[in-house]
Amino acid sequence: MKKLGLILVGAAVLVGASIGISSQVLAINNTNLTQVINPGVLTTDIRDGSNVPVANPAFALGATTFSFGCQTTTGTLGTASQRIYVENPGAADSGWTTSIAATDGTSALWANSGATQTFDFNDPAGSGCTAGQLSLDPSAGTVVIGCDVGTCTTTGITKGSNAAFNGATAITLLNAAASSDNSGRWYFTGTGISQKIPAAQSVDSYSINLTVTTTAL
Repeated sequence: MKKLGLILVGAAVLVGASIGISSQVLAINNTNLTQVINPGVLTTDIRDGSNVPVANPAFALGATTFSFGCQTTTGTLGTASQRIYVENPGAADSGWTTSIAATDGTSALWANSGATQTFDFNDPAGSGCTAGQLSLDPSAGTVVIGCDVGTCTTTGITKGSNAAFNGATAITLLNAAASSDNSGRWYFTGTGISQKIPAAQSVDSYSINLTVTTTAL
């Protein structure tokens, strides 16, 4: 048996004692919150100068008198009190396009209240004079930043070219490229309107319904 030796130091015995320290795990008293903001809906409407939607927007061409020859009347689409608004709340990151077309498609006509007198908006025959043709000139208009909060620019937004309705073709008012702001609000005023009225068109008050649409690219 191997002997253990004790070392005496100054007649005292050195004894080592081990003290155990227990650790306690405390509950975490903070938490992690998460928030998701989803894209909204790409929309277009007509609003007044206070950004309030107009219930029944209407734009009038200049009055004219009866004529035995073809004549042209003009007007403006988008005014200070009836502005064409486009809102992109993160819904169209690759851009968008705003266009206008007759609500009733190719069957639409300028018509009086009883639809007993009519003429066309989309017939190019005779340079529009044979049956009637409507033209729009977005290039004459003005695009304005409509952001109330945050920042947005008109970068990447271009106006459409002067064009006449022909059959079922819609007319482009605005184009927004992928480089345009992904979140923004804009309004558009000052698009020129021109209508060819056929010769000897009956005296009356006429109207036609058009629809403005914005589509994501």
